[in-house]
Amino acid sequence: MSNILETRQHQFWGHILRIDGFECWNFEFNGMLPDGTHILVRVQFDDPDNTIVQANFTAIRGRWPDIWPRILQRTEEIKIASGYANVPLCINVDWFELQLPEQPISHDGEWSVMLQAKEAGWLIDFKGWEDFGGQGVF
Repeated sequence: MSNILETRQHQFWGHILRIDGFECWNFEFNGMLPDGTHILVRVQFDDPDNTIVQANFTAIRGRWPDIWPRILQRTEEIKIASGYANVPLCINVDWFELQLPEQPISHDGEWSVMLQAKEAGWLIDFKGWEDFGGQGVF
């Protein structure tokens, strides 16, 4: 378990925190896996008051029902390509990390989602609304 260094109540984000080993602020919510299990999604950003980052988060959450299944599918594809096809998620320690861009997504702002797993990590890069690559991070 990571140590919480600082917590804060923010007017846009609600409860945000800084975690030992991560320089950014974190906002956490649950994503739902196809089997109905919840897994942590940790949103990271440098400046909680950045209105572009807030707008990007609002836009992503507005499209979440379409984006989330694609993230899960692409993560599985990358795991298979990396030789980790049979490594299950461990929801007690694994999480998805969403890095928000400081440029508007509508102007092809680049952002990423990474599955931070016990065994390795799998990164999906986005430019605007399109994913343009993925890789295993070991």
